[in-house]
Amino acid sequence: MGRHLISARDLSKEEVESLWTLYREFKGGRRELLEGDVALLFLESSTRTRLSFEKACRLLGLRTYYVGRGESSMEKGESFYETVKTLGALGFGAFIFRVPFVFFPYGQYLGEGMALINAGDGTHQHPTQGLIDLFTALEVFSTLEGVKVVYFGDLLHSRVFRSGAYLFKLFGARLGVCGPRTLVPADLSPFGVEQVFDSPEEAIEWADLCVWLRLQEERFQENYVPSKESYFLQFGLTAERHKKLKGYFMHPGPVNLYVDVEAQVLYSQKSLVLEQVRNGLFVRMAVLYRAIANG
Repeated sequence: MGRHLISARDLSKEEVESLWTLYREFKGGRRELLEGDVALLFLESSTRTRLSFEKACRLLGLRTYYVGRGESSMEKGESFYETVKTLGALGFGAFIFRVPFVFFPYGQYLGEGMALINAGDGTHQHPTQGLIDLFTALEVFSTLEGVKVVYFGDLLHSRVFRSGAYLFKLFGARLGVCGPRTLVPADLSPFGVEQVFDSPEEAIEWADLCVWLRLQEERFQENYVPSKESYFLQFGLTAERHKKLKGYFMHPGPVNLYVDVEAQVLYSQKSLVLEQVRNGLFVRMAVLYRAIANG
């Protein structure tokens, strides 16, 4: 990984295990102050990712500088590359970014002295969320070898799926997907998916862990589903489906009630949703510590 974290696919199993150790130490109460300035550029809205990154920075003693949508010179036509060079010249030690476009290829950025941390780029990657989901699952199952994980919903546009699937597979999990065929990528071979379900009931029966995803309507280029109501009835986590879960379910958020998940089950005993949020702080502390302390 080095200092950068742009794609989960850049992480080896050994690097993930190193982050897992740091994560557990920070979650267990370790506190260590670092020195440096961190820039956050969020061109898409965010609650969990942005605030947990900011809080992680401050718990580590790092100074934060936030730029939101409409506030950067990219609005005036400056390229992302020039923005990165500018922030490096200003002396920032790390740059956390969320952007609506796919940040690829990124080879030319890897020589930058400033650590680059991807907080979500288009439909490409969300590596820290992938780590959150992986570490939350490891705490529940101890080992993921042979554990059956199914992603439900809008896989076509999901950077969470693209990050998480790689990491779960890296740790020996078996992967399945379930969703409207219009929202399932035609080629699933890069993700190691072994089961494609048309029926949520069949997927739930197979799965040890279910991960529901949000319908990303802001990225829709066409009508992928007839309506949100029909989508929920066909693929959402209803109270009836919730009863049939063998284990736990996750959702990376934000949750659209009665589209992704029924309200009454969102924070049930089978839900890991709030645990994912809690763990996000410590995952991001671990990632930031690796980026800054190794700089």
